[in-house]
Amino acid sequence: MKNRQKQRENRRSKHYEEKLDTHNGYGVKDLTAYNAVMKMKTNGKATIVLK
Repeated sequence: MKNRQKQRENRRSKHYEEKLDTHNGYGVKDLTAYNAVMKMKTNGKATIVLK
């Protein structure tokens, strides 16, 4: 018999994308990767975030 709890976890995990980390390996805020992905998702129409 299938484990219902495991099925629910799998279904929830499939709907969410892995979020990009806004900090680099040294802990300094680096939005380069975030901005690049947002540009690709919106075909270049996203504004660049500098905060």
